[in-house]
Amino acid sequence: MKNGGIWKKSILVVIAVLLLLIPQQLLASRPKVEATAAVLIDAQTGEILWQAEGDRVVAAPAMAQLMTEWLVLDAVRGGHVDWEDSVRVGGDEKVSQASVKPNSGKGGISLRADDQIPLNELFMGLAVSSSSEAEKVLARYTGGSEESFAWMMNEKARRIGMSSSALFKPDEAADASALPTDDSLPNGSRMTAKDAAVLCRALIEEHPEVLRMSSVAQTEISSRGIYMMNTNAMLPEFAGPHAYRGMDGLKVYGSEKEGYSVAGTAQRDGHRLIVVILGADSREKSFQAAGRLLDYGYARSGSFAERATSWLKLV
Repeated sequence: MKNGGIWKKSILVVIAVLLLLIPQQLLASRPKVEATAAVLIDAQTGEILWQAEGDRVVAAPAMAQLMTEWLVLDAVRGGHVDWEDSVRVGGDEKVSQASVKPNSGKGGISLRADDQIPLNELFMGLAVSSSSEAEKVLARYTGGSEESFAWMMNEKARRIGMSSSALFKPDEAADASALPTDDSLPNGSRMTAKDAAVLCRALIEEHPEVLRMSSVAQTEISSRGIYMMNTNAMLPEFAGPHAYRGMDGLKVYGSEKEGYSVAGTAQRDGHRLIVVILGADSREKSFQAAGRLLDYGYARSGSFAERATSWLKLV
């Protein structure tokens, strides 16, 4: 019995050593990520744990969603707007989020020019289901116009340390000459994967409540009598093929034309990582890539238990 106990302990020690040493050899290789650019950072320190084309400037119009959320949260905190404000949609024609395929979820918010929608419902429509129409209405209400709001986004980008190549631009700027242009760069909103990671990290630090708001499984749009499901398939509550334990907020997406993007964050044992995927061929591939990079990060720098679990998933 005594010898048997010694053998068991010896086996456990060997396994522990292998879990500590072998992953370092595996992690020396690059995870398989099918996207134009990607980056993984430690949320606390900002250290880049892994990157591919992290400084490449790519089209990323969907990332404007996160900056829109930030500026609305700023405006609420500053008392410039209130969550209970009734916001008039404005415009001359009926618009429907459901008709915008790149950002549409299973449900949509049909909006008319004379509609009055509570600010908090518009915000949650954006944070939970990536409603492009809610994004435009929030921009006009908070900034006065989409063009003015784009200027506010670019000012914020400079203040938080995003690169000079990063640009937020409305879909149809009334005065395109007011925004910087460079023929060698993608048209419209653009940034690097590192820029997007800077944005995510600073947003979480300034407004941690954005994680709670963007990670609810569904939100009620009482003015329409509907519920909208969260389109972030990586949330563990959905228990689907892309669900990731510890994932608790952000997201993005995009379209087939510009590529699909994900900005996600997960926390395990108090250790938060932020992952950015830009220009994937599909949502599914963006989720897969984000999951692989998070596994890589926890296998490299998580607790012993997390390193073991994540390493086994990488093998």
